[in-house]
Amino acid sequence: MTRLPQKARFQCPGCGFSQFEPPQLISTYCQSCGDYYEVHPSGSCNPLVLSVKPRKPDGGHRINCHRCGASHQVSSHARNTLCPSCNAAIDLCDVVIPSPTSRQIDTRGKLLIARSGSLSSSWIVCGAAHIEGRITGVLKSEGAVHLSTNLSCVCQIAAPTVIIEKNARAKFTLPVETGHLEVRGHLTGIVRCRGIVHVRRGGRLEAEVHARAVRVDKGGALVGACHVDGTQPSESEGRSVPGAQPLWSVPLCPAC
Repeated sequence: MTRLPQKARFQCPGCGFSQFEPPQLISTYCQSCGDYYEVHPSGSCNPLVLSVKPRKPDGGHRINCHRCGASHQVSSHARNTLCPSCNAAIDLCDVVIPSPTSRQIDTRGKLLIARSGSLSSSWIVCGAAHIEGRITGVLKSEGAVHLSTNLSCVCQIAAPTVIIEKNARAKFTLPVETGHLEVRGHLTGIVRCRGIVHVRRGGRLEAEVHARAVRVDKGGALVGACHVDGTQPSESEGRSVPGAQPLWSVPLCPAC
């Protein structure tokens, strides 16, 4: 019978989390806090007893888990991490979609959907996004979303900033929810903005707009119902729009 390789227990000097790794380990990332630390022999006669030496702190950054709401600190060297609360895997790298695919995305890096690509998923979370192709489902971005697509997309977007690029001819059948919308190209859809909707010269917005303020530059165009009252549309108003519902008010995937 083949014996499985014996592993040693290592404890993170930062948060105290213990994990099992090969005894020849030189360095690793903590599976709980994401911190990086190095390992060196302790001088003990037991080869499985090793001590840890934390690397010089790199500052790192704090990330949020959109499944359970918990947040934790990760090293700037980390490429992925696990939520210490719900154990969900979170990617920290950029994701490029060059061809049609259907998968869940949970990254704090940048999401790029190429012109030849399309993404379909009920769970798309990213640090920022640039969409040139087609997207279907629900997208939440912690940073700006740039739309350069010329396609019709059945997607609900929530982001602090949404920018419709000059070459875009985008049509979204579900609401675009944002803190600031800048239209340089052409957007057709439903807009709910907590701040200012700005239609720049050459831009065209054909939408039902709910916003605190609307600015249309000379040479720009806004066509559609516009509600500017300094308040946000209520949940009941949002449900009156066919196919629309407040983002994140219901589970986004069967596993949640």
